[in-house]
Amino acid sequence: MDSNSALATNGSNGNPYDRWSYPTGLPDDVSPLGRRADTVLRGAGIIMAIAGLALFLGPFVDGRQFFHSYLFGYVFALDAALGALFWTLIHHVSDASWSVGLRRIHENVHRALIPLGLLLLPLLAGIFGGQLHQWYAFIHGPEPTEEHLAHVWHVKKLYFATPFVLARFAVYFAVWLAFSCLMRQWSIRQDSEGGAVLTRRMQRWSPLGVVLLGITATFFAFDMLMSLQYTWFSTIYGVYFWVGGIRGSLSVAVLTVLALHARGYLRRTITVEHLHAAGQLMFGLTIFWAYIAMSQYFLIWYGNMPEETQYYLLRRNGLWYEMTMLLPVFYFVVPFFMLLPQKHKRHPLWLGAAAALILLMHAYDLYWQILPVLHPDTVRPHWLDAAAIVFFAALLVATIAYGLQRTPLIPIRDARLNETIGYVNETP
Repeated sequence: MDSNSALATNGSNGNPYDRWSYPTGLPDDVSPLGRRADTVLRGAGIIMAIAGLALFLGPFVDGRQFFHSYLFGYVFALDAALGALFWTLIHHVSDASWSVGLRRIHENVHRALIPLGLLLLPLLAGIFGGQLHQWYAFIHGPEPTEEHLAHVWHVKKLYFATPFVLARFAVYFAVWLAFSCLMRQWSIRQDSEGGAVLTRRMQRWSPLGVVLLGITATFFAFDMLMSLQYTWFSTIYGVYFWVGGIRGSLSVAVLTVLALHARGYLRRTITVEHLHAAGQLMFGLTIFWAYIAMSQYFLIWYGNMPEETQYYLLRRNGLWYEMTMLLPVFYFVVPFFMLLPQKHKRHPLWLGAAAALILLMHAYDLYWQILPVLHPDTVRPHWLDAAAIVFFAALLVATIAYGLQRTPLIPIRDARLNETIGYVNETP
């Protein structure tokens, strides 16, 4: 690192949250934001309180609508948190240098898994109260007389047995919370202790974390989303679910960095070179999402089996058909051309607009996946949908602000810190 670089003013303003010592020569102040984050944290908290009050009036207004709207907002936040955990783990697996600065952003995002673990309880109440998933009434009803339905009844009764369902969700969150908390704890310890021991520890555990995250996220998608139409199946649906989260979480990280840049933070630490690399990943994931979505659609179209085609037939009713047609346009075609030119990936306004569009369309995609089960005839927007997405989006913002307030903005003792600060994207 250039010894003539501007020195950071870390902790010099009496920040009560700053207990770290910093390497010399850092080009930016990377100390915790402390009181400087109070406005964002307070604003997110107020929005959560208002949206939460409206949302939790839902069971008294329309129980089924409440649980479906709640699921829509919940999965939006969970998908972003799981995607951030993936980026943290894959950073250690690949031993990347360019993404060291972004790692702390991802760690702050997947911290949301802690409150999301508690906020799963209303969904469990909806499932076992019979107001969310149709399979609950099916398996608790009498055995069907028709042979095929009787076979389905026996299989689903075993898979959706209450102890087995609860055990699966417990395993999912145990895996996610274990890796999220350990990776963040070791990362923050390294800020104080330095050295390569904690780096090697994170690298040693991350490959297992990636495998377990892929398996658990896939089965969560099966259990919580695909089972909304419990006789429909798709072996690629799990990939469709988590690629949306990986893509959405990267967009959250980019928007967070751009927001910090707008306030004067990290401009010389996470530079246009890092944003260019992130834009390249966003572009690649845009193509990958389209590949997965079209693969699922064409295989089902070609097979023409009633148990598979029901998913898309349901989304041809009423205004759902128009939503279906708009999904690939605004979730693939528009972001593709926005991110295609190299100069757009290096321009904050273009990159921020693309990230915001991807995040918005990720919510649109989840709405398209969940709400047709409740309103099969046509799209019926409800104020509970808005309350849910605002509540859980504010939760993500609050979680990020909380992390930025209390820990350094980047991993200050990472062994590859010099490399990330001096990173130059080699794309011609």
